[in-house]
Amino acid sequence: MTEPIDASPSPVPAEPDFAAPQREVQRKLGRCMFRLQQYEILAKALVGHRELSAPSGKMHEVQAKNVALAASKTLGQLVGELTGTFLKPLQSEPENNSAESEDGFGDDQQAWFRFSNAIELPPERHQQLMQDLADLVKMRNELVHHFIERFDVFTIDGCLVADNYLQGCYETIDGHYLTLRAWVEGVNGARKAAAEFMQSPEFLDFFMSVVVPDVKGVDWPSSRIVQLLKGEEEASAVESWTLLNAAIPSIRAKEPEQTPKQYGCSSWREVIHKSQLFEIRKTKSAGENGTLVWYRSKPMQLLG
Repeated sequence: MTEPIDASPSPVPAEPDFAAPQREVQRKLGRCMFRLQQYEILAKALVGHRELSAPSGKMHEVQAKNVALAASKTLGQLVGELTGTFLKPLQSEPENNSAESEDGFGDDQQAWFRFSNAIELPPERHQQLMQDLADLVKMRNELVHHFIERFDVFTIDGCLVADNYLQGCYETIDGHYLTLRAWVEGVNGARKAAAEFMQSPEFLDFFMSVVVPDVKGVDWPSSRIVQLLKGEEEASAVESWTLLNAAIPSIRAKEPEQTPKQYGCSSWREVIHKSQLFEIRKTKSAGENGTLVWYRSKPMQLLG
């Protein structure tokens, strides 16, 4: 005879005793990773828009490249950008970058624009924040690469230890995220205010008076500004070439009223170009300036 078929359901295997706390650990680990990704998205936006330096005709192109470059960076690289250029210790005297920014025109004489954002902090706060951000990167790497190695999530006790650790991680990550979001909101607010001001009649009047003043028929060979440039050649030329960014502060110290604006120019480079009395040479620098600009009188002027 045929044995009767047993239609009763098979018993469901019992869950291990660590299953429920392990799921809670998984949930909290996922929450930390989710917040870290939100932090990275904000950091990429801030780094991609922190600074723009480009000729007027290529500003959108350069901005798009900056954003694409930031999008490819890791969290460690993003934090390096923030701590290297965006967050700065508060100084007793403001930095003087005027000599570096005097070169307002490129080789094709297009107007060159530069915008940047930064946050200055008291030295003690700046130093602490540098350490906190370095710890954040370390925490992220631990969570991504070494979490299961560090915690035994297949026991109840191991899950409880991991749960407490993840709770602390999330509070730290969330604090950094809220701080970064406040920075981004502040930068966006400053950019909006600047854009509104630059569209105002007051700014346009000021801009036109600075960039296009009513100066015609400058007698460059006998002009005082050219004489001062030549004087710097005699004082500090190196193998007949004079460093423009060294000559500018020296001239300012002697005769501060002698500025490119007085001669219808927006930069010292434009003075040299318009006068047609000097040659220009560029060299690479190993320091922060990047490119050094040198000038010298044309041979016919030296003979004269």
